[in-house]
Amino acid sequence: MPCAGTRQNATDNNLPAWSWLPRAIAMITVLILAISVGTLRGSAQGPAEKGDARRGAELFSKLPCASCHDITRPWPGGDVCPNLGNIATEAVRIVRLPSYRGKAKDAAGYIRESIIDPNAYIVPGQNYRTPDGQSVMPKDFAQTLKARDLNDVVAFLLTRK
Repeated sequence: MPCAGTRQNATDNNLPAWSWLPRAIAMITVLILAISVGTLRGSAQGPAEKGDARRGAELFSKLPCASCHDITRPWPGGDVCPNLGNIATEAVRIVRLPSYRGKAKDAAGYIRESIIDPNAYIVPGQNYRTPDGQSVMPKDFAQTLKARDLNDVVAFLLTRK
């Protein structure tokens, strides 16, 4: 009786025992490339660096942010999304809440996390959730924002005390 892995027992069509190896390597290579392209596409995942608040204010008004968030009124409020008039102060408070389950440790981290992972913590309020409990905030900013733009918007929002 032949041993497993020998030419006689490899497959029904008499292929060599290791004929699958090049195909497996090719498939793994394609998978790695697909994952790499997906993560490179979303450069907002880059390192958190100090941003330019002035540029962030311009971006905030040009991006979809201002169409939902009011930066002139204090948190929470807001008919569509939370007001961000004092988000820097509220962010410090939120990361200390026992109910906060996100990964941020400070206000900048919380604001950044809220933009790129809006389901990490959803502020209380029915208007801020979809019927299935998800955040109403778009979930693609991690893929569509550049790291510099994200850092600048975060820097701007940190001025809202």
